[in-house]
Amino acid sequence: MEGTKPRTANSLGMFDLLKGIGMLTIVFAHTGELYPMGSGSINLLTFFMFAYRESLMAAFYIASGYGFRKRSIGKCIDQQVTTLLKPYIYTGIATTVFHFLIHYLCYGSLHNATYETGKVLGGFALGLPHTAEYFGQTFFSCGPMWYLLSLMIAWVLLDLILNIFPEAYTNWAVLGTMLLGWGLCITWEAPFCIGQGMVTVPALYVGYLAKKHKIFDKPLSRRLKNTLMGCAAAVAVLVLLTQSTDCVSMAQWNFGPVSILLDAGAGLGILSMVLWFQRRVDNFVTRGIQAIGRRSLYIFCIHTVELTAIPWYLMPQKFAAHPVLGVVLQFTLSMGSVLLFCELLLRWKDRKFRRTVAAKSREAQPRQYAAKH
Repeated sequence: MEGTKPRTANSLGMFDLLKGIGMLTIVFAHTGELYPMGSGSINLLTFFMFAYRESLMAAFYIASGYGFRKRSIGKCIDQQVTTLLKPYIYTGIATTVFHFLIHYLCYGSLHNATYETGKVLGGFALGLPHTAEYFGQTFFSCGPMWYLLSLMIAWVLLDLILNIFPEAYTNWAVLGTMLLGWGLCITWEAPFCIGQGMVTVPALYVGYLAKKHKIFDKPLSRRLKNTLMGCAAAVAVLVLLTQSTDCVSMAQWNFGPVSILLDAGAGLGILSMVLWFQRRVDNFVTRGIQAIGRRSLYIFCIHTVELTAIPWYLMPQKFAAHPVLGVVLQFTLSMGSVLLFCELLLRWKDRKFRRTVAAKSREAQPRQYAAKH
């Protein structure tokens, strides 16, 4: 019956729940990593949060790849400049300005504020995924914005592969790009997240294939389910054995290319589960998380500003005796402020858009009148 037909997998907003869960997870992870891991409750929760953090990031790349479409190299670059590079630049400027102001107000030293903010600006100019030394000078990372840079590079690389290589060699080209990126990451901290972009091409390609073969339009086959569950189990086992987790931004993979591919498999499993859940559960909680997901790009940018500019590292010192309370309070403040500024920014953009439309309408009226008479 038509009334019981599930929402199509190609509908607008199909990944909103995943994006919302991702935003909440990212903010929580960035909060939890500031606190000591000695407390059992925080230790266990944060450990498993980080264990599947890279699988969740892979799910983000796969979701992006689902919307990938082969086009000319020039059009692909233009698209990425508009959708990803511009937000990156705007966020870098805002982070630099607010970091200078807040640092100066907190510590009262113009020299120190200028020097430390220079590290922030340099990190954004070089597109560093983590704090590194260049030209004998230490620069801070560009924060969560490394994800946008790596995604932009991965899109361009995948488009290059699909335009250059015949279909029979595409899989090998994607795998070769990943291996080259992994080798680059372990030998040199390349600027602009080039290495990170190269190693995420397989996840983007998985999303592209998922769309091509309509994987989400029908129940997963038993073989694919078992494969995805095996990848997730392998990720958990390897993390427990090594007591460490993968981290794309830090260019760390416990088992090199094997870990990269396992994260992609686990990411596809996470994405499939979230889509299955989203089609069956619809309440105020899921709708709230989906609303967060629809604002994911704005949240990502604003979170970068507040994470880098605000000296959150002072809070763990205040709550050293009560880390759980500190994590809850800081997460509430961080997420609350991000959502508030996100809503203010969206309202400002909506008001600006309405004014632009109204101005164009007023300009068109005299021309329409002249055409009639």
